[in-house]
Amino acid sequence: MLSMKYQRYVDRLNELVIEGKAIAKLEKTSSHGIRFIQGEDKIRLHGWLANVRNIIELVFGRQSPQFRHLEELIPKDGVKHVQVASQVYEFVGLLQGALTDLENGYLLGQEFLIAGEVFDSILEQAKNQSKSGDKDIAAMLARIVLEDSLKRIARSDNINDNQKSSVINDNLKKIDKYPQAQWRSIQSWLDIGNAAAHGKFDDYTKEDVINMIDGIERFLASYFRK
Repeated sequence: MLSMKYQRYVDRLNELVIEGKAIAKLEKTSSHGIRFIQGEDKIRLHGWLANVRNIIELVFGRQSPQFRHLEELIPKDGVKHVQVASQVYEFVGLLQGALTDLENGYLLGQEFLIAGEVFDSILEQAKNQSKSGDKDIAAMLARIVLEDSLKRIARSDNINDNQKSSVINDNLKKIDKYPQAQWRSIQSWLDIGNAAAHGKFDDYTKEDVINMIDGIERFLASYFRK
């Protein structure tokens, strides 16, 4: 089941597919015997093309294969030269492919992959801090990564992410997102992170923080690289 945000994207893509098919049927034969979309119907066509571009960019980003495909479909002289049904159907095909990608979790996987790369960078900073002797900053950096990753996993499973991280952890265990042992490890990491955030620096050791970072790395490898 998709989250509310992704479901809105799916609904909008479906709307544009339906509208595109309707616009393609507006193609008429001119007085010269040439079939194309004419007159005021072209205004509707151009508005639809603008909406297609907007949703593809919003959902998948300008660097995505979907957006590159969109640009390939636009004639060199611009969208004003999109004027026949066969061209419109090519854009409809793009929308349907994008819809399939979204429904099959492609976007979510891409989002997790990008987030995982960012997390790797932050965890590397945490490692450097722990090696230099500042276990407290290291613990706080690791806590940021852990809490954000839990929120992302919660959203992907339609769990309210506006809750305490410990509650999110409980809810993810309840739906069998991960086993009891993983839940227990996450809770212990959250305890260390919370102690660091509240200045309780004697509640954990440097070794605790190093193990925390290593554990979070393994956790990310399992849930952000699939």
